[in-house]
Amino acid sequence: MKKICGILLSALLLTGCGKEKPSPLGNLGQPSLSDSLIYYYGLLEGAQYLKIAQEDTVLTTTRERERYLKGLKDGLNSVAEVNDTYNRGLQNGVELALALYHYNGIYGIDLNRDLLYQSIAYALDGDTKINEAEVLSRFHQVVDRLDFKKREQMVKDMHLSLSAEAKRLGMKKISDNLYVNDANIGSGNLISRGDIVFATLNYILESGRNLEMPSSQQLTVGGPTMSEVMIRAYTRMRKGGSAQYATTAGALFGNRAQQLGLLPDEVILMSVEINNVVNPDTIGKREFVAI
Repeated sequence: MKKICGILLSALLLTGCGKEKPSPLGNLGQPSLSDSLIYYYGLLEGAQYLKIAQEDTVLTTTRERERYLKGLKDGLNSVAEVNDTYNRGLQNGVELALALYHYNGIYGIDLNRDLLYQSIAYALDGDTKINEAEVLSRFHQVVDRLDFKKREQMVKDMHLSLSAEAKRLGMKKISDNLYVNDANIGSGNLISRGDIVFATLNYILESGRNLEMPSSQQLTVGGPTMSEVMIRAYTRMRKGGSAQYATTAGALFGNRAQQLGLLPDEVILMSVEINNVVNPDTIGKREFVAI
């Protein structure tokens, strides 16, 4: 046992070379296996915190590290090893408190912890009968309403952000999701749904970053994958026309915006040049006349 402990302590001291602050394990003199086990376990937990801090640098500040360590100590000291039922309630309480904190941030609300406790106590009362299916259905109905309100606010914020950028660029409004600066009107008829369009496109974020998406496209206006804002842009243009539009990632790409690493309310400046327009209904007629 002493030989194993000595090996663990030697490894610790070797890995700690160059550090002025002595390790907690080194202060114990001859540590036991259990001391060595929990020490290295603690180092791994600390390393996990530091990994998270790489993504959120606020966590590296002294103030936030001290807050984390205080919460950690409070949690460690709160467990009663003699009563598993109490510990289960304690664990659930901490998990629920974290869940409330999470949902408060998502929906911008302040969930009542006392009411949560009272509702759980009510459910545990022997005289209370809970219809779980009905409660679950009502719970999802409330969540759906919260999601709707969140989306409604997101759309409102998105329009404000877009309108501010369009105003800065001197663009005129086509719809809440689309603004334009026309450069060249073009010639011929307006593009219609179903027309085949040969276009050159360029997408730039308001930050100036180019999305580096395919610039030349052949597509059918109004196709199943085309967003309504894109259809609106095409159907106001003619062959040879060019324009710069302002819209948002959410309006332009829909659910694909997140896959592209974009926020729904990010403003996108889109340059469109119509190289050619073909009406598919006339293709066969033109070929017949040529014969």
